[in-house]
Amino acid sequence: MARPTRVLYVENDPALRGIVAAMLRSSPALEVVAACSDATEALVQVEAETLDVALLDLALGKHSLNGTELGLVLRERNPNVGIVIFTQHVVPDFVASLPEDIQWGWSFIEKRGDLDLDSLVDVLRSTARGLNVLDPGIQRAREKAPPSVIDKLTARQREILALAATGLDATAIAGELKLAAITVRQDLSKAYAILVPDPPPGTDLRTSAVLRYLRESRTYAEDADED
Repeated sequence: MARPTRVLYVENDPALRGIVAAMLRSSPALEVVAACSDATEALVQVEAETLDVALLDLALGKHSLNGTELGLVLRERNPNVGIVIFTQHVVPDFVASLPEDIQWGWSFIEKRGDLDLDSLVDVLRSTARGLNVLDPGIQRAREKAPPSVIDKLTARQREILALAATGLDATAIAGELKLAAITVRQDLSKAYAILVPDPPPGTDLRTSAVLRYLRESRTYAEDADED
């Protein structure tokens, strides 16, 4: 018999965390390695290398990484871990917003009262195998959502801007992504033109572009703080 799928569950609502953790533990197909309240607790308590999949709330509080950011950290530590974002807030084009080389094994499901254990187990185990499971609500939201400036950026430009937001310069970003520094500078220039199309005189393009990127890309998480 195959061993249970090892799951990390992170949810900042203590009542919901208790209910869902108990539900997950009732399945013989799963082993709940930990049920944590935020990203810091999860990263301290759990070795990512031991996980098969992580079930992550999107909004984990103002002083925590959000679920997507935590998923990216876990994927850096364990390239094979599946990530399931579990939230009330639907994010159109969720998978497409991730770096192209890690889009496999990410799933997105809504918190709904009619989500049963068997369905949740199936999503977790499928994602652990590298599949993508997207809630039908994503397609509906995609059809209704207004165009975003983020959609005009390539996946590599988004990845570069995310690193720029940490304070790295073009040379350091190039080293992180194994690109030529001139390629990074060219992508940054193109991103600046998209994010700051009509800069007033004296505008610091890098700062303005990074701030707009962070504001646009994190809007969904900020709106979901009540998840």
